[in-house]
Amino acid sequence: MLTRLSRRFQSTRALTVGDRVVISKRVDKSDINEFARLSGDTNPIHSGDRPLVHGIYLAGLVSGVIGTKLPGNGTIVVSKTLRFTNACYAGDLVKIEVEIQTIRKLVRCGFWCRVGDKVVMEGTADVINKRLTKNQTPDNTV
Repeated sequence: MLTRLSRRFQSTRALTVGDRVVISKRVDKSDINEFARLSGDTNPIHSGDRPLVHGIYLAGLVSGVIGTKLPGNGTIVVSKTLRFTNACYAGDLVKIEVEIQTIRKLVRCGFWCRVGDKVVMEGTADVINKRLTKNQTPDNTV
């Protein structure tokens, strides 16, 4: 599934409002431990029998999707807003969804991380994408 989605968005076609990609990632204890080691965030809530996933780890997964899938390679995040709405724990299967919401001088992406039917994190990212500038896509928003 990831390969099929990856091929779809690695084209040079212009971006369109409503373009969307969804990937899934099961977060395990080793992911949490490695992130704690790299970030220095060793808060005890991120360890033990049922460790809580670092919120910024989820934000990093979103950045990975934005930078490699949609809008894709060459994308630079200019700003990002985050809202954490529910807990995410080791072992959870996280669905990461990114959608193009507006295209102006910057591209606005909405994103959601879900565990089951619960949104655990949501937000927006304003990005620069070279496909947009290269193809000179006009403003298609009101």
